[in-house]
Amino acid sequence: MGMVSLPSLLHNGGKPPKEDIFMDNNPKNLSDAAAMAQFRLALIAPVIHGLYPDPSRNAYYQRITEKPLTLPDGSVFQYSPKTLSKWVSLYQNGGIDALMPQERSDKGSSRALPDTAIEEIYRIKEAFPRLNATQIHHHLVKEAFIPATVSVCAVQRFVKRHDLKSARNPGMRDRKAFEEDAFGKMWQADTCYLPYITEDG
Repeated sequence: MGMVSLPSLLHNGGKPPKEDIFMDNNPKNLSDAAAMAQFRLALIAPVIHGLYPDPSRNAYYQRITEKPLTLPDGSVFQYSPKTLSKWVSLYQNGGIDALMPQERSDKGSSRALPDTAIEEIYRIKEAFPRLNATQIHHHLVKEAFIPATVSVCAVQRFVKRHDLKSARNPGMRDRKAFEEDAFGKMWQADTCYLPYITEDG
């Protein structure tokens, strides 16, 4: 298998990626899921066996995910480095069965946001309840959870759909930029340089 890679998210023409196969007793779906598990295992095998030529695991993940990948069914899909890292953990804990695609809990919702970005949104909103969708979008792009091509609206829709808009603590108030929670924690000074005359004129 040739070495391929990609920036951070999926790109499949705006359509739900075929990579998400809903697990059931349908023989074809089970066969497709098994093929996907083998595909995933092939990507992470160098890490499992410690045979990757890169300086680190992360470097390997970055290289492998620099370009879109062709899935067993022929569709094209883009992964993030974090996804490969997740597969390694799944395999180490549950073997190849753990690599078989599972039914999505967000079936029917927009897939503009990958699972890693969704998990990060929940984490951010729990840690910083007052962050708005624009600030979250900026963070996701900066940390490579999503590409800049994913719009702020996608994050806004997700936050609204999952009722993440407001802080869970109703007594919590917004903290403005450059604001501290107690007096004396922040100081400001102004400096102004003007023309001057030396002592000797």
